[in-house]
Amino acid sequence: MKKLMMIAAMMLMSIGAFAQEGKMAVGANLGYAAYGNSYNPFGIGAKLQYEFVENIRGEFAYNYWFPKDKAGVMDFDLNFHYLFPVAEDIKIYPLAGVNLAMQHGDMDDKESIFGFNIGAGAEYYLQSNLKLNLDIKYQYNKKTKSESVTYKGQTVSYDYDIKFDGPVFQMGIAYIF
Repeated sequence: MKKLMMIAAMMLMSIGAFAQEGKMAVGANLGYAAYGNSYNPFGIGAKLQYEFVENIRGEFAYNYWFPKDKAGVMDFDLNFHYLFPVAEDIKIYPLAGVNLAMQHGDMDDKESIFGFNIGAGAEYYLQSNLKLNLDIKYQYNKKTKSESVTYKGQTVSYDYDIKFDGPVFQMGIAYIF
């Protein structure tokens, strides 16, 4: 986990070295994740966006989904957007990317699961350097685990799914520099 965080930090620092005016944005999100009843659906997040070439943008995001019954989820997203200007201050975009979801909280067996995101978004420019956004995506993170339990000499094996998948709705604000 520490190696993953170090790699992510190095990637973010290297993006800053190539930044041009109007090509980078930092922001915050509020979100609702429809994972099901096992987790609190509300969360907050932060994002860094970089437009590589005109209308093609990468986004690194961290989301913290608040705990429910002492267990929660946090995830890291690496998404790509293709921007379509539809009006003077409005752009829409499809998004696709990869995701790493991790459980957090008071539990014995915490899991990390790689998955993917696919969806769409829209952004509205309040000013040339400030924008609002709305993203709707499907996040797929699922892993099947096998366990065995022995009781009075009888061993029973079973499979169960750990999943953090479902629709995710996020709205946010970003500062462009």
